Parts: sequence; structure tokens; C-alpha cells
Amino acid sequence: MTTTSKTWFYTPPEKNPYLIAERVRTNFWDARFGSIWLDTVRSEAPILMKGVYQNSAVELEWEPGQWCLLRTNPASEALVNGVTNLLMLKPALKYEDPRGYTVWEWHVGDFNARWQAIQGKPEFGKLQRLK
Repeated sequence: MTTTSKTWFYTPPEKNPYLIAERVRTNFWDARFGSIWLDTVRSEAPILMKGVYQNSAVELEWEPGQWCLLRTNPASEALVNGVTNLLMLKPALKYEDPRGYTVWEWHVGDFNARWQAIQGKPEFGKLQRLK
């Protein structure tokens, strides 16, 4: 199965957890992230997957065609670069959540409302606007 981010992020995937997992994993594996494993936790939008990559806990959550969040613990810059390449989009925000995960957010279009919503809230530690 040939898959790209167009088949799971830019257009809504089918609501089958197995097929979502296969599409996303195959896309990462094709991009040379062979050690990542993600399972679908929620197949309704926002879609949520959880797994591991090189000893980092990983969560990938997205609203198709709108935004994508990557949470890792510990932080994984290589995986961030991979998601950036897969989505063909630079991350907009970076912060730490209350569980100690480092979170990166990618947004299609304007993300100023999101930026305004999270500024000054203590649960968003080390908040950075990246673009």
C-alpha cells in the first residue's frame, strides 16, 4: 500500500483503527523511521495514536486537514523532523504538558487563535511560537 500524509492527514481516513494504523505506520516506515510503532486509540476525529519510538513514548493526534500534535517523552527531535517532512509543514508551537511530554503542534492555516488560547496558562510550560 502506497501511503502519504495525504491519505491520513490531509484527507480524512476511513474510521477503521487498523487501516489508520497501517497507513500511518507505513508512511513513517517509508520515511526511514523503522523503529516507530503506533496503535490507533481513537479513530474518530481528533484521531489519536499511541506508541513508541527509540525509547520515547509517542502520541500522535490530529484533526484531518487542520492540525496535528506530536507528544514525546523524552523529546525526540528526529521524530519532529520526520513529522515535518511527512506533513510538508513546519511546526507552529512547542511546549511541555503537565505529564512531562514535549508537544509540537502543526497547523494548516492560521493558528493565532490557538496561540492566544494557550498563552499564560501554567499547564503549557516552556511555550514557544516556532513560526
